[in-house]
Amino acid sequence: MATFCLIHGSWHDGSCWDPLSAALARRGHEALSPTMPLDDPEAGFEDRFRPIAAALAAGADPLVVVGHSVSSGFAAVAAERAPVALLVHLCPRLGPFPAPAGAPAVFREGFPFPPKDELGRMVWEPEAAIEAMYPRFAPDVAAELAARLLPVAPLAEDQYPIDGHPDLPTALIYATEDEFFEPEWERFMARELLGVEPIEIPGGHFPMLEDPEGLAELLDRLVRGGAGAT
Repeated sequence: MATFCLIHGSWHDGSCWDPLSAALARRGHEALSPTMPLDDPEAGFEDRFRPIAAALAAGADPLVVVGHSVSSGFAAVAAERAPVALLVHLCPRLGPFPAPAGAPAVFREGFPFPPKDELGRMVWEPEAAIEAMYPRFAPDVAAELAARLLPVAPLAEDQYPIDGHPDLPTALIYATEDEFFEPEWERFMARELLGVEPIEIPGGHFPMLEDPEGLAELLDRLVRGGAGAT
């Protein structure tokens, strides 16, 4: 069985993976979900990456890295630096990698990104976060998720340590109702940047919370050599 290193995206921490971790464990896998200091304005790329490196060092082969949303950049570096058997981009931003010519729009039109505080960090008000990110969840679940959100500090673009996407088995999973990203853009990036066929799933931007069993089943199939990995 595999060790999954699950890398959270903006505003969240490692706990957002708990439902998926439990579902993977029921299938015999181990899951590690480090928390990065994305809220620290003084933390550079390597500071933020350090918890990921520690998780990778603690995991047993085969290693599978799953990067959600903005953490697709961190996931790619993890795959570059560790003996990773499979890299999975889940509803990814792929921000560090220039889009090929002809790319469609990235974000859903009018998505209401949160304002910045005095340190330049993006900070959600709970009600705004619920409306923008968690409309598919029950009110009590959405409120609990919003209460755990952290600020996100900007990272200097020149700190990204690799020049291009690593050449290794990769899958891209996107959601049809993603609140952030246009599905057409995800499909384009899968085919034109990564050279893989995208894997479409129903639901929104947080499949590890919305349908952890379905996502665990898909990841288990990918590890076992199913469709989607190249």
